[in-house]
Amino acid sequence: MRNRKIVITGAGRGLGRALSIVAARRGAFPILLGRSEDALQSVADVISNDSSPRPNIVVCDLSDTASVTQAATEIAISHPDIDILVNNGAHWTGGAFEHQTNDQILAVVNSVVTGTLVLTRQLLPLLKARAHADIHTVVSMSGLSYTRFAGASLPFRAAKSAQDGFAKGLVEELQGSSVRVTSIYPGMIEDVSPEAPEWNRERGINESLTNRDVVDAILFALSAPANVSFRQIVIERTRSDFLLSG
Repeated sequence: MRNRKIVITGAGRGLGRALSIVAARRGAFPILLGRSEDALQSVADVISNDSSPRPNIVVCDLSDTASVTQAATEIAISHPDIDILVNNGAHWTGGAFEHQTNDQILAVVNSVVTGTLVLTRQLLPLLKARAHADIHTVVSMSGLSYTRFAGASLPFRAAKSAQDGFAKGLVEELQGSSVRVTSIYPGMIEDVSPEAPEWNRERGINESLTNRDVVDAILFALSAPANVSFRQIVIERTRSDFLLSG
């Protein structure tokens, strides 16, 4: 990961925030994308306080195509030598479908599907120009057909299924190129901070996953030799209550 430039969407909170901090600790240079400038600046403060170079921040709302296009243009100008794109950002809703508003449905689908596709398409020429590059998508187990419906809303699950199809199709389309395509499918995770003691606590077999487990898996895949691809990583706690039986 050392000296690799990594674009991370949804970098202001949760998994994206943790991945940004840990990637910087491992020598990468993160470019942080998210809706809240204040949240992104807070992550950048943590990284610079770790004695790492201060990362660039790019305000970007994935549900707004104009915002995505502007963000991609800014990255192309300031960092044409990006090595990695991590598609992590997404709007999320829970609850019954009949209670979802049109605005909620649009925000989820546009951020997870349209925003991801538009950003990836616009950054793809930069990635293909590199000798070795990665596109990594955080899909979620909500995008898998064999998992039970739990927690997330129908719009989120539908959008994640589309994102899964996009990632699989991208593998085929980029076959033979310098760009490796990988995806991760986390189950339900507990959000902990890399700055907190809880980050390093060893967990028992009955305990939930944390975002550290997912961060470690993402960086493992991204750090693999260029001739090795972990196309899909499904990550769930050992005593799962999420996978369908049989």
